[in-house]
Amino acid sequence: MKWKSVFKGLKSLLALLTTIPTGNSSIEYAAQYFYLIPVIGLVEGAIVSFLIWSLYVLGIHNAIISILYIFFHLMVTGGIHFDGYADYSDVIGSHRTGEYAIKILKDPRRGTFSIISITLNLLISSASMYIMLGSGSSVYASLLRLVVIYVASAEAMYITAFFGIEEPYNGLGRRFVISAKISANFIKNIITFLAIYLSILVFTHIEVFMPISAILITLLIAVITVSDAKKRLGFINGDIIGFSYETTRVVCMVIATCV
Repeated sequence: MKWKSVFKGLKSLLALLTTIPTGNSSIEYAAQYFYLIPVIGLVEGAIVSFLIWSLYVLGIHNAIISILYIFFHLMVTGGIHFDGYADYSDVIGSHRTGEYAIKILKDPRRGTFSIISITLNLLISSASMYIMLGSGSSVYASLLRLVVIYVASAEAMYITAFFGIEEPYNGLGRRFVISAKISANFIKNIITFLAIYLSILVFTHIEVFMPISAILITLLIAVITVSDAKKRLGFINGDIIGFSYETTRVVCMVIATCV
């Protein structure tokens, strides 16, 4: 049955990209149903937002909540995107290209540039959350923006895979890049993304500026990341896709503080 396969694909994506226990999963199904990635972003954003809201109603200070936001983010995602973010940050910091850049990407050790990038990521994320919670907008509106940010960040992964060149070896990311380039999957992804986005706009009355800004940021970062990876590596893999996710999330959070 088609819906049974879709459900299995969604479960496999959740198992791969989050810490949510889903039972048996399959990389093949996760890649096949990669177009459902906006749903994963929605789930991540909803869980993180609920945890933040729970602390807020308990009267926990915004500064503490902002610090714990980092913990919630890592708890839900398992830090899988941070790994790619760190690896590709080292490649950028090295100013190398070709085989040497690939060697740096695959080096499990953390370089100075990745440590600096991760530190900035954490600081900006926490500071942005603090500003969002303390802004003139209601906490409800701020957390809705956070959900939008997670959906956009997840979509950035798909757009990056769609525009990118698959890796020349049989790595994990190769399957997802190939899947993203299938025309039918691309159409399904856009429909899924727009359905979630429009539902948030219609049923929550969130201001239009943030969702539209997030879409533009998603496209911009995906295109820039793909272009940069093409020059440095000649392809994209799971690390670059994760880098795109984290970069989109951080930039969108900064934009959200301006609303």
